Amino acid sequence: MSKSVFYIKFVHSLLFFLIAICTVYVFIAALLDHINWVTWLAFGVAITELLALAFNEWRCPLTDLAERKGAEVGSVADLFLPRFLSDHLFTIFGIVFSVTCLLLIWRVIQ
Repeated sequence: MSKSVFYIKFVHSLLFFLIAICTVYVFIAALLDHINWVTWLAFGVAITELLALAFNEWRCPLTDLAERKGAEVGSVADLFLPRFLSDHLFTIFGIVFSVTCLLLIWRVIQ
């Protein structure tokens, strides 16, 4: 793996963990009915990632960048995570984020 690909994967991993932490934070804040400006900031981070993926045909722009720098197809997606987890991230976080959004909406309208 080239240095460029390594750095892209490293940044990709940091962003993944930031987005994961934000998603879990919003879920817990909504679950405990403790919604404040930090909750909305974290939700905005998650929505920004969702929009970035949606506008790039559900493919992370960093994956494209890594492939242009010589990474194998999809190799940036492993994020230095176990293969099983990286293969199912969209499914796992899709479900978690959907439940989080429903819970957040329920808390806001109640």
